[in-house]
Amino acid sequence: MQRTVQAINFKNKIEDNMSVKVSRMKPVIKPTTPHKHAGYHELIFLSRGSGMHSIDDNHFDVKPFIGFYLKPGQVHCWDFSQIPEGFVILFREEVMSAFGNTLNNLFRMAEKFDLPENTSLFGLLEQFYQEYKTGSNPGILGAYLNLTLLKTLELADTPLEIEPSIVAEFYRFKTMVNEHFQNLRQITDYAELMNISTHRLNAICRSAAHTSAINIIRERILKEAKNMLTHTSLNVSEIAYRLNFSDTSNFIKFFKSLTSLTPLQYRSELK
Repeated sequence: MQRTVQAINFKNKIEDNMSVKVSRMKPVIKPTTPHKHAGYHELIFLSRGSGMHSIDDNHFDVKPFIGFYLKPGQVHCWDFSQIPEGFVILFREEVMSAFGNTLNNLFRMAEKFDLPENTSLFGLLEQFYQEYKTGSNPGILGAYLNLTLLKTLELADTPLEIEPSIVAEFYRFKTMVNEHFQNLRQITDYAELMNISTHRLNAICRSAAHTSAINIIRERILKEAKNMLTHTSLNVSEIAYRLNFSDTSNFIKFFKSLTSLTPLQYRSELK
């Protein structure tokens, strides 16, 4: 992939006054440039098409029937070889305020999930799309979105056995990390924001994701570093500065400790 941009662009495909938007997948195969979506989630369901979908540093073959889930801030791009068909749902979290348990379990959704060919989900999506097109009120659209998410979680075989309060707190922590990872690096920072102890925060992370809170923070920083190395032409020093490292050598040490590669070695392996 050619790196010609100096920064990863944000695209806003949903108006500020909207909480949910449903559309059909555009019937085009022109490759898209890597970009982020800020402030909203994205669900894609494809019944036709083939090609490649890149999300952060993961690359997925597009083979119907398939779905993708993008969290706010993730980098992605398409490279289709056959015209796609399906649906795209964009939504802000406020539309799901009445369905907290469903929203809290979204973090367990895989970035890519396979769908059975005979699923009734696409019929539901068509109804959802028609309700959106006819201007149904937010309550109805929120109910359709909740049903779509529940059905998707079921089809994606997503385990929901964790206590709902643990799920909610873990999701809140992940959201905070996504918003503040460039400036807040310590567990104590997030524990204070959440008004809980560091011990409690680590217990939540171990229960929900089988890892520690510091690993969640480090993985988010690493993900952003990989995105910049993959999708921009920024040099290592510039990336270190943008990620708020004290100097380039500390960034290199951090990156190598988690990947066994230097940033330049990682970038060279992408070619």
